Amino acid sequence: MKIKLMPFLTSDTVSGSVNGDVLTLNGDSYDFAPLKVGFRLPSSAIASDWFVDYVERRGQAIHLTLRLPVQADSPDKYRNPIEPIVIDARNGPITFPDTSAPTLPMVELPEAQEGK
Repeated sequence: MKIKLMPFLTSDTVSGSVNGDVLTLNGDSYDFAPLKVGFRLPSSAIASDWFVDYVERRGQAIHLTLRLPVQADSPDKYRNPIEPIVIDARNGPITFPDTSAPTLPMVELPEAQEGK
């Protein structure tokens, strides 16, 4: 399954897995086995806001676009990618990019001394 990710500003999170032609997102399963080669299913026909554009079967592979949750402080490479982010998902859990804000290093401040 080829999953293209489109950045989407939201506080929601996504997790998923693939089992053959079945995609599970946040516990909801979507079975694309009936989709014939060369046919497209518009995202509006899928009862989920995670899908964007359409789902298509090219050869044996399902191709689709999902929203990638990002925050205002997510790394720029996820908020505004130069090239589309594509995951080649096989059977098992999907590893989505970690779009959380980078942690800043802790800086030790000197203790204040009386009289100075």
